[in-house]
Amino acid sequence: MNPTDRQKADSGRPVGYRLPPVFHRVLPASPLAVRDTLCDVRARFARSAPPDTLGRLELVMAEVLNNVVQHAARQSGGLPAQKPLSIHLSILRTRHGFACAVTDDGESMPNGCLVPHDLPDSEDSGPPEGGFGWFMIQSLTQTLYYHRAEDRNCLAFSIASAQPA
Repeated sequence: MNPTDRQKADSGRPVGYRLPPVFHRVLPASPLAVRDTLCDVRARFARSAPPDTLGRLELVMAEVLNNVVQHAARQSGGLPAQKPLSIHLSILRTRHGFACAVTDDGESMPNGCLVPHDLPDSEDSGPPEGGFGWFMIQSLTQTLYYHRAEDRNCLAFSIASAQPA
């Protein structure tokens, strides 16, 4: 087998083939599905994004998707939802970084989530249990936007590239 055939056989794609700059996934709102999706996002963009940019994307996606699993997949009163919740994730690789959209049909986000957040106070009792998520999301993203359309949550944001693509 010559090297060109080996390269094609190893990747399953012709030599010189470029993956489209879009990642799309519909996943169940579960911790395992989130973990698998994050691994697939990293594998998909590992060759086209600087490591710092990819790390920020992965961190923000982990926080956003896990928030959906933990909070949106609940009924009023905190009980588990009656129907399985699905998450739609779209990521577009641009020359400036990533444009991302996450939608779900779970509970709406509480008012004030997108108000600028500071780090929570640690007080004398040690570090707080939570409160870092939205601060981290806001710190690592640009153009963060949320709206509720009928029964769906729509969160859109961008992650700027640390280096030119």
